[in-house]
Amino acid sequence: MAEKITIEELLARNKTVMASHKPEPTFQFLAENQIAVAKTLVVACADPRSDPSYILGLNFGEAGILRNVGGQVKPLLNDILALDNLITFKQVMVIHHTDCGSTHFTNEQVRGVLTQRDPRAAAEMEVESVDFGAVSDLPNSVVRDIKFLKESKLVREELKENIKGYLYDIEKGSLEEISG
Repeated sequence: MAEKITIEELLARNKTVMASHKPEPTFQFLAENQIAVAKTLVVACADPRSDPSYILGLNFGEAGILRNVGGQVKPLLNDILALDNLITFKQVMVIHHTDCGSTHFTNEQVRGVLTQRDPRAAAEMEVESVDFGAVSDLPNSVVRDIKFLKESKLVREELKENIKGYLYDIEKGSLEEISG
């Protein structure tokens, strides 16, 4: 069961993986041999039920993938910009999903727990102004993320034209495009 897996168990599994490991090509090798890298970025939730590789039937290296709580783009903006600088993406796919954990808490609840845990640290961190990613309306959260990227002055105009958002239904396995 997942709850019994420890870091030590994961390290032991890594030793098994290492026995048959085949190194992946370096960026230098890819550039020198003019091998294309993935030009699509997928931003999705960290929830294992919404794994983009599974949802999209991806093979290794077919897309760049960034994941976090709720699949929200705002906390990932630095990563998106850095990767786009390196890779120059042609399109971005934002995927949120039904029954997301971010719909089961509120920012106020998280702030309350943190303040109770350590009021001084919470005040220093200014948790009252932090958005912890709580979502009350899934389609609207996709629209908000698309809008955020398209309105960012740091995102390339060519990329803005190819940002799309989707809602993944974890029960049906389907993706519904959400217009931004």
